[in-house]
Formats: sequence, C-alpha cells, structure tokens
Amino acid sequence: MFKIFLTFISIFLPLSVSAEMGQIFIFKDLITLDENLKNSPNAVYIKEGKFIKIDKFNQLINDFPDSEINRNYENNIAVPGFIEHHIHPFLSSLTMNSTIISIDDWNLDGTTSKGVLTNSDYISELIKTFNEKGKDEEIFITWGYHHYFHGKISRQILDEISSNKPILIIHRSFHEFIMNSAAIDFFGINKIELNKIEENIRENINIEEGHFSENGAFLVVPNLMKYFSKNNEFINGLKKTVNYLHQNGITLISNPGSMPDRGLQNAKNYVFGSEIVPFKSYFIPNGMYLASIYKENLLEKTTEILNWGEGKVQFLPNHIKLFIDGAMYSQNMIMSEGYTDGHQGVWLMEKDKYSEAFKFYWDKGYQIHIHQNGDGGLDYLLDILEKNLKRNPRDDHRTTIVHFGYSRSNQIPRIKELGAIVSANPYYITVLSDLYSKVGVGYSRSQEMVRLGDLEDNKVTFSLHSDMPMAPASPLQLMSSAVNRLNIANKVAGPNQKIKVINALKAVTINAAYVLGLEEYYGTISSGKYANITILDKNPLNIDTNSISDIKVIGTIFEGKSFPVEKLIYKMN
Repeated sequence: MFKIFLTFISIFLPLSVSAEMGQIFIFKDLITLDENLKNSPNAVYIKEGKFIKIDKFNQLINDFPDSEINRNYENNIAVPGFIEHHIHPFLSSLTMNSTIISIDDWNLDGTTSKGVLTNSDYISELIKTFNEKGKDEEIFITWGYHHYFHGKISRQILDEISSNKPILIIHRSFHEFIMNSAAIDFFGINKIELNKIEENIRENINIEEGHFSENGAFLVVPNLMKYFSKNNEFINGLKKTVNYLHQNGITLISNPGSMPDRGLQNAKNYVFGSEIVPFKSYFIPNGMYLASIYKENLLEKTTEILNWGEGKVQFLPNHIKLFIDGAMYSQNMIMSEGYTDGHQGVWLMEKDKYSEAFKFYWDKGYQIHIHQNGDGGLDYLLDILEKNLKRNPRDDHRTTIVHFGYSRSNQIPRIKELGAIVSANPYYITVLSDLYSKVGVGYSRSQEMVRLGDLEDNKVTFSLHSDMPMAPASPLQLMSSAVNRLNIANKVAGPNQKIKVINALKAVTINAAYVLGLEEYYGTISSGKYANITILDKNPLNIDTNSISDIKVIGTIFEGKSFPVEKLIYKMN
C-alpha cells in the first residue's frame, strides 16, 4: 500500500511543482501597451494566472531557471487580451439561432449568409428560407432586416407567406419587431391592454401592421424572453456565442443593459460562467427598465441584481446603463437638425424620467453608461451631466457615452471638459455611412459619424465595441473600421476622422478595461495583472492598415492557460 502511495506521489508531484514554478511563454513580437516597459521584451513569466515579469527570453530563463518553457507561439504576435466590453448574449443567442437576412455578410457557426440590399432580394430570400426550414420550426425567426434597404414589411405581407406558422422579423437594430398574426397570438401580444400603456409607448406599437419599435419593442421583450428562456435552443445559442467570442480572440466581455430576468440570467450563468470558458463576463443592469418598474425600492432591486452572477459571470458593482435616444439602425436617433425626410427620432426614456434616473444613480455613486446615437440626444446627455456635476461634484465619474453615432465637432471639447468618456461602435461607419449620406441624415453629417478622430485630437478616452449582434464581435474588425473608415460602397467616409492603429488597439484592450473600471487588472501585459493574451499571426502595428481585419487569431492565453482557437470551447450536437 505504501509503494502505491509513493507511486501516486511520483506521478503528480512534477505537475504541482511546475505549477508553483510558473511558465515562460516566448513570442516573435510582444506588444505590451505598458508604457513603463522600455526594453522590447519578447517573453512573459506567468505564475498562478498572473504576469510576474515581462522581459527578454534569455533574462527570464536566468531569473526562473526551473520554469516550464512554452514555445507554441514563438512565431506569433502577442497583444493584451482583447476585451469586448459591450455585447448582448441574449440577442446574440437569438441571432445564432435565426435565419440571417441582413445588409452585410455574416459568418456565424461556420455558415455564411450573404448580404442583400433590395426589397425584392429580401422578400425572395425570406420566402426561400421559410420554405426550406421555417415549416419545420415551431417559430420562424429571421434577423437583419433594415427598412431603408429592404423596404416595408408588415403583418399582412408575412401573413401571405404563412397564416398559421409564427414568423418573427427582428430588425437589425433589435429595437424593432415585425410579426405575422400567428406570431402575435403565439407570444400573447394580443393580450396586452394598450389602453393602459403610456402614450409615448403606445405610439410605437402598431398591432394592425404587426410592428413594435423602440420602447414599444421593449414592451414585448418580456414575452419573448419567457419563451426563449425555456427553449433549449437558447442554451445552444449561448454556447455558439462563447465559441464565436473565443475564435475572435476575446478574453473578457461585458454586457451593459442586461435585462433583470432571473431565468435568462441563470442560463447565461450556466453557459458563460462555466469553468471551461476562457474569458470572464461582467454584466451591467438595465437602469431604464429598473427605473420604469421599481419606484420605491429602486436601489434595493438594483443591489439585488448585482448579486445574480455565478462562476465566471459577475455584475460590476456600482455600474448602471441608461438610454437616451433610439437606434442608429432604425434612424430613430434624436438629431439636433432633424432628418431630411421630415421623420422624427425617439426618446427611449422621456427626458424628465431620464433626468430623474440619472440623478438617482449619480447620487448613489454609480458609473453611468448611456446609450446615445444622435447629436440632439448627446446635447441632453451632456446637459444633465453638467447639471449634476455642479449640484453634486464627483471626481473620476467616468460617465460613458455609449455608441456615439452622431455628434458635432463643438461637442467634443465639452465631453472632455465634463470628464466623460466614450464607448463607440465604429462598425456604423462600415455599414451605414454611405446609405445615410443619401437618405434621412445627409452627406456631411454621415461622413463624420462616429467622430473618433476628433476624440483622438482632444485626448478624450475612448474604446471600441461591437454591441454584438449590431456588429461582429471581432476586435480586429472594429479596429479596421475605426482606422480605415471604409464602407460597404468601398468609399472612405470622413478621412479626417481616421485614428491611429495604436489607439485602435488600446481601444479594444486597456481603454476597454478603463471603461469597466478594471484597468488595474486587465488591458496591458504588465506585472501583477491577470495573464490574458491574444495571439495573432501578424502584427497590426506594422502591416497595411487595410489588412488588419484579415489578421488571424491563433489562440488566447487566459489567466496563464493556453486556448487555441481551432479547439471549440463547446462542442455542439
């Protein structure tokens, strides 16, 4: 028995000693983004999931002679682990399980969906895909519809395709839904008592045409969530999302505006919180929804939700998300000079309710993230921020302007002066700048949408996000969109708003960590931080900028453990 015990010890002792001694990784190029490191290091020493020392390989060998040497990436490029600080797992799961008919090409779960840009092509593709697989599904769901490209779709048009099979059209923005009669019955929408709903919400609901937009769409979301949270396909969609994020080199995510549904959160915890997932997830509650539901016990309910995370899923303490104006993809932004076709934007939160919610969370010391897309919405956002700063001064409040679709040049110095920061979606430039230059907004304003060059010049801290599925959750694609500003018409939109590649890289690493208040732990390859690295086949800092989105992700290192992207995190049935 004693000999068996010794044999057991001899087998496992080397592994424990090795773990204690740590591991050295060597790379062809190492981009640390740590301004304190001046000696062009090419290797890192990692112990217990954190960076201990970053230096030349030969020096690390001398310093830690008994450590393991990992040469798997010695011909590759290492950058700080990519941070995708604004995705929506629930919406991504729906997209992963939907038929995609969009304006741009998408490659998800090994399936490529080619973009369509006209009404006739959209209708043809809708009918084709419904006939191919819609008849065999409980409900046929398609995502990616955009009214300016694809024309009007209504309940009546969908009823002609099927009068008995539920059909749900999800707008590219996820701020609009269109349903046929069967879907309205299926989701119980016809049971909503419209006469008891506030007028500003009721005007965004058109039961006759099966159209629900903005706060009218948010009204029906709980009905959708009840269905999808009980559906096994929702879990599979979350697993596909994990695989997709890993394949794009992401080592940390955040979900701002998470809906307070315990069933959905349990599903997200189950999939994203698993020990096998090579990234952490930080969630931020939806303050607009909470403020509209809870009046007397808003702080108590918000605090309760902050404890809903499990495993690798956590809620960020003292962070909340509010909303100003409508979706960029829907052209429901609040624009200071209006729209060329005379339509109006939409306030997602009525101005007084937004002001009240902002004041409440500001006084409680929360960092407030605000969905904003129009320059008129940005005016009000900055007015309220300034008013609260004067009333109740706060240092390092990091009020975050989220999406940053349209702005004016004279608003940028004000953002800087008020101490706000920006989390921008540069993919708007790629897919919308050409069309919006012609329809609704106009050329000059649309050429300078997502005004990153001015932020760079004014030294305003900014990060880049996808708002997945509003854009592919690919930091390399986001960097390319911000650096090149090349749109789907193959034109450069607003060349003066291009940014430097190094700043684009910071925007998906250290600046993204800063937006989340986590820069002490993530965002650079620095001693003491979590050992998160993204491995690339080319150096984004020294190639043609038009090739940035073509760089391949080889793998990631998450808290010292290596995860090649060719190996799926979740194997699908």
